[in-house]
Amino acid sequence: MDTAQAPKKPIGQLLKEKGYLKEEQIDFALREQKATGERLGEVLTRLGIVTEFEMAEVLADQVGLPFWDPRGVVPESRALLKIPPGFARDRTVLPFKLTDGVLHVAVGDPMDRGLRDGLASFVGSRFKAYVGPSAEIRKLAERHYHFLQNPPEQNVQNLQSRLATNPNAAFSMDELWADLLNYAILHRATDVHLSPTDQTTRFFTRIDGFLDLAFVFPLSIHQRLVSALKARAGMDISEQRLPQDGRWRFEFMGEIYDLRISTVRSPFGENLVIRLLPTQAVVFPLGSLGFSPEEVQAMEALFRKPYGMVLISGPTGSGKTTTLYGALRMLDVIHLNVLTAEDPVEYRFPLIRQTQVAEDIGYDFADAVRHFLRQDPDVILIGEIRDEKTATMALRAALTGHLVLSTVHANNAVAVIARLRDMNVSADVLAATLLGSTAQRLVRKVCPFCRAPYRPDGKLLARYGLSADRDYLHGTGCEACRGRGYLGRTAVTEILQVSDACRALIAEGKSLQEFLNLLAAEGFQSMRHSAAQKIATGQTTVEEAERVLG
Repeated sequence: MDTAQAPKKPIGQLLKEKGYLKEEQIDFALREQKATGERLGEVLTRLGIVTEFEMAEVLADQVGLPFWDPRGVVPESRALLKIPPGFARDRTVLPFKLTDGVLHVAVGDPMDRGLRDGLASFVGSRFKAYVGPSAEIRKLAERHYHFLQNPPEQNVQNLQSRLATNPNAAFSMDELWADLLNYAILHRATDVHLSPTDQTTRFFTRIDGFLDLAFVFPLSIHQRLVSALKARAGMDISEQRLPQDGRWRFEFMGEIYDLRISTVRSPFGENLVIRLLPTQAVVFPLGSLGFSPEEVQAMEALFRKPYGMVLISGPTGSGKTTTLYGALRMLDVIHLNVLTAEDPVEYRFPLIRQTQVAEDIGYDFADAVRHFLRQDPDVILIGEIRDEKTATMALRAALTGHLVLSTVHANNAVAVIARLRDMNVSADVLAATLLGSTAQRLVRKVCPFCRAPYRPDGKLLARYGLSADRDYLHGTGCEACRGRGYLGRTAVTEILQVSDACRALIAEGKSLQEFLNLLAAEGFQSMRHSAAQKIATGQTTVEEAERVLG
């Protein structure tokens, strides 16, 4: 890690050389800088022009160290114990992996002259440094060192032992919910479930799309747990028969999470599900979300059109909104008026105009679009098209010279057309406005810390057009991936670009099979093809692709 003599180029120049920044964006940021007095890099990240991830990546190239992407990484306990927490916080470092006696360490400032000596004083020369985004390193170090000494699961397990002896033991509902939510967020859960049975209530976490049983409690505390959360979410605790929805904001180590809460009645009590949404999520470009260069190029061809409608489909939790915001990173948002209507606003992007619908007061997606048309828009992003009213307004906006981006629930890119037909959309209007549609799913990625070659089942490989006469990669299971063999997720997609021939079929109301025949002739590539590429390159496994795509 001999970086002390590496030349320091201005951050703007580094980003321009990497292709992450244009001169006019620097000029825009410099104007902001005059008003705020911030550093240029701080302004660029605050505005969403570049991310700290991209800044760290160009810095890593500059100093000749590997870039460290913290997404999906859970530091090993034994690695954390090698470096004192005070040093980690002061010098913005995070030890995350220990392999064959070599400590892998993420650093925020590789130019720190005292960093090498400091690390060497703890682990000698047996360490490997990576450059990562400073804010993420500080956040993860704060979290994992704190919970290394105060593990939330230990508090929950202690309560479980008490309740096993005395189901009516007194305890704090607030403290229990704090421990449960801390545990879920610490382990990167996107959702949690509290599900009652005839004798117990079970707490599940959804991590990388996979439900995992975390804790089990006596049924006697179930309704108390549900009522405590409903009260905080502004829900009616006396109503246990009808489904309810609510929201609550939860603070986790200085970061705010928006909790979307849903209850439905089951034979043994209310089943409760919570979606965990960080309010300060990073807007990544499409290339950083797992899409191949060819897929990014195809999406760019759609999203850079001046008017029309582009729709992204997939089930809940498949990353549709993340992809939409990645697409916005492609646009010249400095010179375009981009308006969004969302429920809720999941990403903060200061260079666009974001609004949140409020159906309880009659302000829904369709109303938002109607008002947007008086706001001199260039691009309109609608969180979801789920009814005829919203579809009609979206198509009207697309017909009158605006680019409309949205999501819709459909099984694949072709089924988007059928879904809009179900909303009584005119075939002629749809043919005139639809530029294209995409469908996507998220598959788990092979854990980079325990991956090893293996030979999958040949019949399964054949379903993806892959050869059985070669090795592929899978995870064998380690602490970092909690024995799963997978760590993090990546997108598989299919992209339908509406051709003139396809537009004619839409206008004529042709059947799904006729669309499929045409797309086959045009070389359309399905999600299976996208998954096959990721299997072949070792990013995921054929078993995981089959689990998700079926």
